[in-house]
Amino acid sequence: MKTQLPSHAQVVIVGGGIHGCSVAYHLAKEGWKDIVLLERKQLTSGTTWHAAGLVGQLQGSHSTTAFAKYGIELLQDIEAETGQNPGFRRSGSISIAINHERMAELKRKADFASLFGIDADYMSTAEIQERWPLMNPEGVLGGIHMPSDGSANPVDLTNALAKGARMHGASIFENITVEEILVQGGKVNGVRTAEGIIHSEFVVNCGGMWARELGQRNGVGVPIHACEHYYLVTEAIKDLPSDLPVLRSYCDGTYFKEDAGKLLFGFAHNRAKPWAVQGISKDFCFDSLPFVEDDVMDVIELAMNRVPVLQETGIRTFFNGPESYSYDGRFNLGEASDIKGYFVLAGVNSTGIQSGPGAGRALAQWIMQGHPPMDLSEMDLSRCEEFQARDGYLQQRAPETLVLTYAMHWPNRQRESLRNLRLTPFHHALKAKGACFAEVQGWERPAWFAPEGVTPKFEYSFGRQNWFDYSVQEQRATREGVAMIDYSMLGKLMVEGADAEKFLQRLCTNNMAIPVGRVTYTLMLNERGGIESDVTVARYAEDSYMVMCSIAHTRRDYQRLRDHVQAGEQVRLRDATSSYGVLAIMGPQSRDLLAAVCDVDVSDEAFSFNSHQTFYIGHALVTAQRLSYSGELGWEILVSPDFAEHVFDELMQAGQNYDLRLIGGEALNALRIEKGFVHWGSDMAYTEAPHQVGLGFVCKTNKDVPFIGQAAYLARKQKADGPYLCSIKLHDPEPLLHHNEPVLRDGAVVGYVSSGAWGYSTGAAVGLCFVSLPEGAADKSALESGVYSVMVEGREIAAELSLKPFV
Repeated sequence: MKTQLPSHAQVVIVGGGIHGCSVAYHLAKEGWKDIVLLERKQLTSGTTWHAAGLVGQLQGSHSTTAFAKYGIELLQDIEAETGQNPGFRRSGSISIAINHERMAELKRKADFASLFGIDADYMSTAEIQERWPLMNPEGVLGGIHMPSDGSANPVDLTNALAKGARMHGASIFENITVEEILVQGGKVNGVRTAEGIIHSEFVVNCGGMWARELGQRNGVGVPIHACEHYYLVTEAIKDLPSDLPVLRSYCDGTYFKEDAGKLLFGFAHNRAKPWAVQGISKDFCFDSLPFVEDDVMDVIELAMNRVPVLQETGIRTFFNGPESYSYDGRFNLGEASDIKGYFVLAGVNSTGIQSGPGAGRALAQWIMQGHPPMDLSEMDLSRCEEFQARDGYLQQRAPETLVLTYAMHWPNRQRESLRNLRLTPFHHALKAKGACFAEVQGWERPAWFAPEGVTPKFEYSFGRQNWFDYSVQEQRATREGVAMIDYSMLGKLMVEGADAEKFLQRLCTNNMAIPVGRVTYTLMLNERGGIESDVTVARYAEDSYMVMCSIAHTRRDYQRLRDHVQAGEQVRLRDATSSYGVLAIMGPQSRDLLAAVCDVDVSDEAFSFNSHQTFYIGHALVTAQRLSYSGELGWEILVSPDFAEHVFDELMQAGQNYDLRLIGGEALNALRIEKGFVHWGSDMAYTEAPHQVGLGFVCKTNKDVPFIGQAAYLARKQKADGPYLCSIKLHDPEPLLHHNEPVLRDGAVVGYVSSGAWGYSTGAAVGLCFVSLPEGAADKSALESGVYSVMVEGREIAAELSLKPFV
């Protein structure tokens, strides 16, 4: 019998797993009754049904932790609302360490938990063994206990959400395959199925491992791929305590949970494999994959050593099922870049049960409010370049994400697959000089330089890594002499046409009516007064500007510019990123170096700050703009790729007289933090207003053309709400700051470090941090009162907080 579908709906959700049902539930609960969810087979039949069901509150970022924390709250309340028991057991969890680096990581996670009021306590080995008597304590140094964690039944939780959605008026249809998402005029218009078309204002792709293929039909990149993922369930174990906490042994790559008198244990993989590289069968439903013992035997042996009872207990279930992983380990949540009303929630890297309720609520709020309800920029679909959403790329990168799930989450951890895809014109010359490269958006960028005889390779640690001393010397050269860095991978977006100035005046907070030959720093705000981007803009002609933006956000910034070109406006956009190599020279002697290679006057009077000029270096025509992200005197030199190495050689040759030093991104990061220079995505995003991060000075409210978000900016500035971005420095020169360390005032948590590094000029770890105002404070000057400290690996380190940069 043919299912009778409605002809119209406000929102159509594709996919009946944990995410689709969560979106439907939260939309309907808020009063959006015209909600339709379509599931190709049965609810939970893709990945949700075979999830292990672990529920933990602490995740890797502020947003994902907020999702998981809400998930616990929902698990405790949803049965009372719907009558459906989600199978939640609050047994707690224990994560153990068998080496000091893992212990450092766990302590940092416990510190992070304090930002959210989540209990996370250190446990000794003896205490862990008492609570988990089946564990072999050999080599265990201790662990972290989180009493609020536990587990849930994935199918029951999803059915509870589905039942709640129906109770609130949503319609759910099973055995309905969405064949096409309909688009008209750049906007969603509905979906087509074999049973008919449903027109709608919004469509949400919650297709799980099918989400990528569904997105491809409309040119929407969903950068995920299914991988094979294993777990085992034992036969019944006599006298197995039913209240065992979930045990995670990251170093062994295993986790264990009690499951109705049995043990379920799963693990990370050292040899992960993509699944269904030729596509997923139309008939796939509640299916499992062949169990290949060789794929996981090494980790099984570690599990049997950690829990010896496994050596004498039979295995009831050898399970292998597909789970979706993203190319970078981050969620995919938000609106598609090119189609209004097309939303995606997929690829949460095996955390769907603990994150699904919160992620679904966030997406529902985004649809209802018309903007993200919190900072979800790390999940933005536009972070992904087009090549990163292609099958061939994902089939190599997604398995690496799975392998790294239980690996150490080192600061600056680098991926090993698919390297050397995007090389700047200076790459080979820099490699010959000892560059150790880090990858950003496929670009290879020098992170630091190894001296002769030293292998340029990362050796990771939470302490001082092998490059530490070299990076400090790179900082010293920048502060005291002259240094040079490859900036070629920075985004370069040309805005051209008769209306270019008027267009940028509307988009940008600073005054874009600058003379030809000038450069300015500006923000772009949203209608809520939040910072959508910060960029540098150079005027090349009356009708031509170059917008320079960060590596990771070039595509996002381009799309923002594109989406705001109005009908009839004479504005042309062009991505010129690869058209120029860029070398930045910086430091007190950078003027001397530049003067030595060109025949123009580079004095302060002739070549002022925030100006650019075109001249020759050697035989190459270049454009140099005077500014520096290090805060020192400096120039950014743009050259066409064909002359790039020639210019590099000219600068290196002349630089011998000034002890010119090549530097990498690690040194630059420390330099900009000391100077208080912010980075979008770390120290601000679209949730923060300019007054919070000290950037009100680039918001010109007396322009002839008001900028987008101007009224909201003024209202937020008047209200003067925090938190505020400040500089912070540790008194002890030994500990390091990375990010997310809690900041305490008079012993109470009041904020967190957004960016951290060890600074040469400060002689200690320095950071930028968001700090809340004291209760009743009239303005941010009150922030400098009180005694400050920072939690670093479980220790409270005395610190100095300042409203001004330390350098």
